[in-house]
Amino acid sequence: MSAATLLFRYLATVGRTDTSVMKPRAPTCTGVNRRLLSAIAVLAVLLTTGPVRAQQSFLFMDWFAILQPPWVEQYLADDASDDGVLLAENPDIFGDTFGRGGDLKVNQDVLLINTTSVLLAGGTRGLKPSEHNKAIPDNRVYFAYSHFHNAVATRIEEPLGVVVRNEESAIEQYLVGLESRFGNGLWSIELRMPFAGQHDFVFAGVRTAENHSGNIGNLSVLLKRLVYYDRDTSVVVGMGVETPTGSDFFSRTDAINLRISNDAVHLVPFVGLLHAPDDRWFLHGFVQVDVAANGNQITFVDAAGIGNGGKINDQTLLYVDVSLGRWFYRDQSAALITGVAGLVEAHYTGTLQNTEQIAAPLAPPPSGFTATNFANRMDVVNLTAAVHIEIARDTSLRAGGVFPITFGDNRFFDAEISAQLIRRF
Repeated sequence: MSAATLLFRYLATVGRTDTSVMKPRAPTCTGVNRRLLSAIAVLAVLLTTGPVRAQQSFLFMDWFAILQPPWVEQYLADDASDDGVLLAENPDIFGDTFGRGGDLKVNQDVLLINTTSVLLAGGTRGLKPSEHNKAIPDNRVYFAYSHFHNAVATRIEEPLGVVVRNEESAIEQYLVGLESRFGNGLWSIELRMPFAGQHDFVFAGVRTAENHSGNIGNLSVLLKRLVYYDRDTSVVVGMGVETPTGSDFFSRTDAINLRISNDAVHLVPFVGLLHAPDDRWFLHGFVQVDVAANGNQITFVDAAGIGNGGKINDQTLLYVDVSLGRWFYRDQSAALITGVAGLVEAHYTGTLQNTEQIAAPLAPPPSGFTATNFANRMDVVNLTAAVHIEIARDTSLRAGGVFPITFGDNRFFDAEISAQLIRRF
C-alpha cells in the first residue's frame, strides 16, 4: 500500500469517535492535535526532500538519475518546442464546487419552525484545490464567477406542522486567485479569496423568521510541489489551508436568535496528475481530503438570555475529480485566438464519517434547536462541460455548466453556470 493511501486513510479517521448514534459532543483535543500533526507531517515531506531534478533524490530515490529525461531544462524554462504542446499550457480543471455548512432547525414554542441550509463564509466554504487548477506549478491570476440555482433550501412551518413557505434560492459566488512559482519552477504558492452575494431570507407572518449568510468567504493558501514530470505527465502533491476569515451565519425565529460562527480551519492535502499523450488530448485527475481542525461555535439569545450551544465539527470529505479535454484549434502564431479546447469532467464528493448533531432546549419550553447535516452520509456526483478559449497565448476565457446527476440529499444545487478569466505571466 502506498504512502499516499496510508496518509489519506489516516487523515480521514483521526479524531473520530463512534457516531452511529447521533448525539451532541464537543471536539476532543486529541482529535484536533492529531489532525494538526498530520498536516505538519505532510508539510515536512514537502519541505525536507530534495528538488525533483536529475542527480538529486526525492523520497529516497534518484528518480531522474534513472529516467534521464532530455527535456527537463526545456520545461523549466517554459520554452515551447516544435515537438508538441507543453504540459503547462494545457487548461486548468474547470470545477463544480459549492460549500454548505449543514442544516439548522429552530422551533419557537410550537408556533413556528425554521429549517434552513447553513451558509458559512457566505456559502463559499469548502476549499477544493482542484478547482481552477492544474497538476503543475504556474504563474497566473484569475477571476471566476458562478451562479448556483436552487442551492439554499428554507422551510417555514406554523402550528400543527403546516408548511407555509418552502423555497430554494440561488447563490452568486466570486473568486479571485493568484498563483506564483518558485524554487526553479518546482513549487508554487496560491492565494484564493472568495466572495458571495448575500443570502437574506425574511418571512413575515404572524411571527417572523430570518436567515442571513454574509458576503465574505474564507481566504485559502495552497502549497503545491511538482514531484514527477516527463514529456507527457506531471504529478503534484500539496496542502491547502482554509482560514476562517469569512462571514458567520445568523438565524432568527421570532424571539430566538442563533449565530453559527465561522471558526474552523480546514486542512486539505491533495495529489494531482496531468497527462497529455499528444498535442490534442489532455487528462487531469485530483484526489483531495478535507479535514476540519476544529469546530464552529453556536451561540443563541432566547427568553432566558445569552447561551452557549456548543461547537459542531464539519464532516471529513473526500473529493475525486477527473477532467478530459481536447484542443480543437491551436495556432500560437495567431494574433488573437490562439486556441480553443473543450472539457468534460466528473466530480465526486463523499463524506468519510457520520455527521455530528448539536441539539439544545431553548426558552420558553418547548423551544429548541438542532444543528446537523440531516442527510448524514452523502455521495454527490456532478458533471461539467466547458469551453476554453486561449487569447494571445497568455489569457484564457472559459465558460461552462455543471449538472448534478445524483438526487435528493446527494444534490447541493440544481445547476451551475460559471465563467472564468485567467491571465498567465
